[in-house]
Amino acid sequence: MASLDVIRDRLGVPHVRARSIDDAFFAQGFVHAQDRLWQMEYDRYRAAGRLSELIGASGLAYDVFVRRMRILDASRADYEALGPEARAMLDAYAAGVNAFLDGARALPVEFELLGATPEPWRGWDAAATMKVRHVLMGSMHAKVWRALLLRTLGPDAVVRIGSVDGRDETLIVPVDGRETWHARAADVEPGLLAVAALEDGSNNWVVHGSRTRSGLPLMAGDPHRILEAPNVYYQNHIACPEFDASGFSVPGIPGIFHFGHTQHVAWCITHAMADTQDLFVERFDAALRHERAGEWLASDRRTETIQVRGGAPVTIDALATPSGPVVFGDPAAGAAIAMRWTGIDAPNRTFDAFVPMLRARTVDELDEAMRPWVDPCNSMLMAGVDGAIAYLHRGRVPERTRANAWVPVPAWTGEHDWRGDVPFEALPRLRNPDRGFVVTANNRVVGDDFPHYLGMDYSAPNRARRILDRLDSLEGATAEDMAAIHADRLSLPSRMFADLASRAPARGVAARARALLESWDGRMEAGDAAPAVYAVMRDELAGVLMERDPLARLDPSLLAEEPYPTPLRARVRTALPRLIAAGDATYLGGDSWATVTGEALERAVAFLSERLGADPESWRWGDLHTTRTLHPLARVFPDAAATLNPPPVSVGGDGDTVNVAAAEAGFHALHSSVARYVFDLGDWSSSAWVVPLGSSGDPASPHYADQAGTWARVEMTPMAYDWVAIEAESESRQAIEAR
Repeated sequence: MASLDVIRDRLGVPHVRARSIDDAFFAQGFVHAQDRLWQMEYDRYRAAGRLSELIGASGLAYDVFVRRMRILDASRADYEALGPEARAMLDAYAAGVNAFLDGARALPVEFELLGATPEPWRGWDAAATMKVRHVLMGSMHAKVWRALLLRTLGPDAVVRIGSVDGRDETLIVPVDGRETWHARAADVEPGLLAVAALEDGSNNWVVHGSRTRSGLPLMAGDPHRILEAPNVYYQNHIACPEFDASGFSVPGIPGIFHFGHTQHVAWCITHAMADTQDLFVERFDAALRHERAGEWLASDRRTETIQVRGGAPVTIDALATPSGPVVFGDPAAGAAIAMRWTGIDAPNRTFDAFVPMLRARTVDELDEAMRPWVDPCNSMLMAGVDGAIAYLHRGRVPERTRANAWVPVPAWTGEHDWRGDVPFEALPRLRNPDRGFVVTANNRVVGDDFPHYLGMDYSAPNRARRILDRLDSLEGATAEDMAAIHADRLSLPSRMFADLASRAPARGVAARARALLESWDGRMEAGDAAPAVYAVMRDELAGVLMERDPLARLDPSLLAEEPYPTPLRARVRTALPRLIAAGDATYLGGDSWATVTGEALERAVAFLSERLGADPESWRWGDLHTTRTLHPLARVFPDAAATLNPPPVSVGGDGDTVNVAAAEAGFHALHSSVARYVFDLGDWSSSAWVVPLGSSGDPASPHYADQAGTWARVEMTPMAYDWVAIEAESESRQAIEAR
């Protein structure tokens, strides 16, 4: 057996040198398990629909959804469909995990609390982890939200507030011509038939060497997700004779498939916001057969029993039709919603891309390596030490009717079935653009001149505009310039709310709060008062509108089965800039914008006075806007919560700033950067990175949350790549025996 070197730096980040590619993935499995075994096991429980066994009834909605989705069946099918190289990667990784399990002297504290023992790792567990990490990132949520609007308020509401219209000049891949398609109520009409049957981020950018000091590209970015304990991403450096790769991986999954670099190329992604999940309303008869063109056909039916911690088992029917698994509703009532998702629609060979991308020596080779990629769909930036930069919209996007984009559509007619996929060669691409950089921030990828429909639920262009503005004025850019963009906290929508407030009636403390907005520059700094006034007033404005007709009629029952639904108030809060910009008074209950804003300002002042004191000048955004990163077992074992939960930190920014720190209910920063990085292709040792907590998943480890302060200050630490320097500055060294 060969001995593998694992050198850990002062942050506990492992740097692994292996003698073969199999040993490299074996070692990666070993260090993942060594640092994040509980996290890996937790994701396996989630993928199997067994979350309720760990956390009780609060996990039941999620388990029902996952059991209905048949994630494990699809994961096994993926593994069987892979080529020999990808299967060898998964098997070597699993062997590394199991080697750690075989020699572990003690298990993480979570297993002790639960009285549980981890099961051996299997090759297809990585596929299950991949799916469970991405299934809730799709277009499903937007379509369920629009179905609620359609059923309650009609097609007009779907168009007015059912999506964030990201249309503007910030297309990632410019095309000739102007955009001509605009949302119309008629586009939603197929959904009327379907719903009637029911009745019941991320930023990244790459800069060409023509704009950098070194003459070679710079790449930077930060993925946005829910803040978790431990971090979703794991910093690691894996080298073997075929590649020397450093970047962020996901525990439970081999490779470095989202953000990283080798000695030849660098890559990073954002969520492309592609529409890869369609909802179909199925009609069922008493025998639970589904209808197609007037015929009743047998459904694929199974029974699932879910064990619930502290409660009785729950047994469910799990049905599937050609439109996918039935995920919402009760087929016995005559109709329910099935979901077709590219991630489970057919055996998924995404893992076939993992090794070729690590071997790639040029941007073109990296692009070609993505040919098998299915899910998730990403806006992928690439750069090479030869100076090339590029963009690719990677992943499988189905071809179907435009109506599918909006709401659930009728399955029984067959009119909305998928008709193949957008060809790999036709996916949007960009090479070495004249302006010298490419920016993606979940914004619209192409205009409507593009011959294929990709998606419609893009983020508003605020972050993309700010990054474009910052890059446009840069010449001779450095890694430090890239890092500074991460900290940009200018909120573009804030000005329209401040202008509204200036016209709103206000007296006393409310007038003093309004004055803070009037003199404010729109930067969401944690130490300032005006951002707190703005954020709370905007949230209260959403609340005011929800109390008026017609939004007061919204019935959230349709969302009851959706795992982790976005609160309705947060959805209305997101829609406000579009309504204000259009002067749309439809949802004001007959009042003016000035009147409802005055009411929201009064409510905001009352809230802030109670929480932060009577003096508006003493209010601080950071006193409200703190992280609230909760360990999944903290509520199950409250006596251990103080140990399991990392301490909160105050942060600036909000959901519209480049320095994203978004709230849902309340003002805690729940959704933020789960990694930050700068890759310098002119000097890899000038690259930098950070995560919100640390490299270890062990709450007792000094590396559990040792990067939290650096992250909160929007700073980074050097990303060591040179092996001489790594050895000289190592914190520890370990030899592990390969299989």
